[in-house]
Amino acid sequence: MRLLLGTEDYIKYPFLPEALKIVKELGLTLEELGETPLGNEILEYAKRKILSVIVEGKYPVASDDYRLEVSAFTTSLLILSQVGDKALTEKFAVAFSKKTTLSLEEDSRKNLQLLLYLSQVFGWDVRIEGDRITVHFKDYVYAQPEFTGPWKLVNRALRAGYVEVTAHEFVRLLQTGVKKHVVKLVESASIDPSMLPERLYAVVEEVSQAWAKTRKEVLAYAQANYAKSGAEAFPPCIRALLEEAKSGRNLPHSARFVLASFLLNIGFTVDQTLEVFKSSPDYREDLARYQVEHIAGLRGSRTKYTPYKCDNMRSLGLCKWQCEGVKHPLQYFYRAVRGKPPRVREV
Repeated sequence: MRLLLGTEDYIKYPFLPEALKIVKELGLTLEELGETPLGNEILEYAKRKILSVIVEGKYPVASDDYRLEVSAFTTSLLILSQVGDKALTEKFAVAFSKKTTLSLEEDSRKNLQLLLYLSQVFGWDVRIEGDRITVHFKDYVYAQPEFTGPWKLVNRALRAGYVEVTAHEFVRLLQTGVKKHVVKLVESASIDPSMLPERLYAVVEEVSQAWAKTRKEVLAYAQANYAKSGAEAFPPCIRALLEEAKSGRNLPHSARFVLASFLLNIGFTVDQTLEVFKSSPDYREDLARYQVEHIAGLRGSRTKYTPYKCDNMRSLGLCKWQCEGVKHPLQYFYRAVRGKPPRVREV
């Protein structure tokens, strides 16, 4: 579709193909990042964006200069690809997608065609006829923010493969789409590290160290509080799985994965995690160690896994609780060890 875009749209949505062309129009090469006044300004601005996400958990307010904003956003993607930490990329993508929410909501009232164009950038099949918005079920499932209640596909009217959504629901879907699109852009921004100019390499190292320090501090704080309160800081779903494992019940694979990944992410060693499963009737040291080391990122792809999100836990039958304001078991844990456990109700 043809749509007239303005510089304000580029500032709000710097991932748009038309916005990304601006970087090429500037003619700034990789070697000039940090080596020229303009390149240095872009690089420093990009670094501040990522550090803001790491330290404050927020994507900073955009610049009025659309060329600087888009160029810094693109440079941020390159920096993140070189840092190579999926957790940081996810944190950045989440912060950025939350920042776009107000713009998405405003455009849902004033410029719905722009939102339709955004969905097409993501490769979605969306139809807008008057005030009626329908999304192909595959794209709906891909972007649905929750898998329970009114968002559950079985609770929606499905006509010829399309799900009708309100403008507000469309915004929620697009917010998830923005997050996933940014993650993909980071993955595609990777270049040979040997090609990095010295100044850009130094920024990558600075961001890596800031992220490592933050992760280390959070983990140390969590471990200290776990030592004091034990499993009381665990979400109810994890406590239930832990009790079942210790009682000698044979947990399904999904439950073992959740329990192992949770323990490893809060600082348990591989050996400490294995102790939890030794009461299992089919426990085999060699096989269990291989699986736990794989989850810990010590084997295979070297990716350290995290537990499923709360919605996925419930859909798998591993959770029957609703923890207020929590979407992930680790989120519950970090709030609990800070003395602010979420309110819980059984569903």
